[in-house]
Amino acid sequence: MHRNCTVYQTIDLVAKKWSMLILLELYREGGGWKRYSTIKRGVMGITPKMLSERLKELEETRLINRKVDHSNIPIKVKYELTEMGLDLIDVIKGFKSWAHRWIVENKVCASLDCSECTL
Repeated sequence: MHRNCTVYQTIDLVAKKWSMLILLELYREGGGWKRYSTIKRGVMGITPKMLSERLKELEETRLINRKVDHSNIPIKVKYELTEMGLDLIDVIKGFKSWAHRWIVENKVCASLDCSECTL
């Protein structure tokens, strides 16, 4: 596949390990601003270094926004999905639907919106 291919470029952007799970974590429980520690707790198994790298990449690609609150010590950093990131959630839900049809049998997951997931 050629690097100028739209699919190649898109997959290279969003399909890195952990990226979609971070986006889903930001979508869960109604979305909104979430702190690094909340994201870390929600994405089981990710290392702090990897989470920091992925958050930076997702911000650079405009899928998430980052807000720094300097008014308190320690400084608080929060993240939220952008409109583009929210739009990508629909694609991720498409992956979920496909998986339930062909690969995964999980009736509880199939009946929930990803924002309500507690699994």
